[in-house]
Amino acid sequence: MTIRTTYYTEDARELPSFTGPAELKILGHWVTSDIQLSPYAVLEAIDLARTAQANPAFEPESMDGNAFTVTFSPEGLVVENLYVDHVRGEFTLDQALRVLLDFWEYCRQAIPAKIEDRRREYLEDHGRDPLAGIRDPTDWQAHAWRGPGTWIDAQGSSTSNSAWLS
Repeated sequence: MTIRTTYYTEDARELPSFTGPAELKILGHWVTSDIQLSPYAVLEAIDLARTAQANPAFEPESMDGNAFTVTFSPEGLVVENLYVDHVRGEFTLDQALRVLLDFWEYCRQAIPAKIEDRRREYLEDHGRDPLAGIRDPTDWQAHAWRGPGTWIDAQGSSTSNSAWLS
């Protein structure tokens, strides 16, 4: 069975391949090149994006990988290829979260045995769950950002981010 999500599909080598819109291509390639099938790294990126979104005073923080450097800030994400100067993109935090949450779903399908173990490990290591308040991480559109520290889910319930921001 071939794995398919909104932005990713399994290629002939059984690896994730970004198939999303062209304007998100650099973002998608960062995820497949540097995050790869590492649920822990996906959670780290989701955590940075949500924290930057929730806290206007968040100091920019970078994630360095094999091919890219990504800088998270309240203004968005900057993705820069370490080897090819012209491969660079700027993205909103909403765009980044859509791609990252979609890749979380890809990982959930590709390596289901590891996904919850890594989520528990991340929670133990950092004292917060980056997916807190998101009932269905695959349905990003059902969750709306309603200002610092608050998410509104599809049912209209408000969820505070204070637990994962502390």
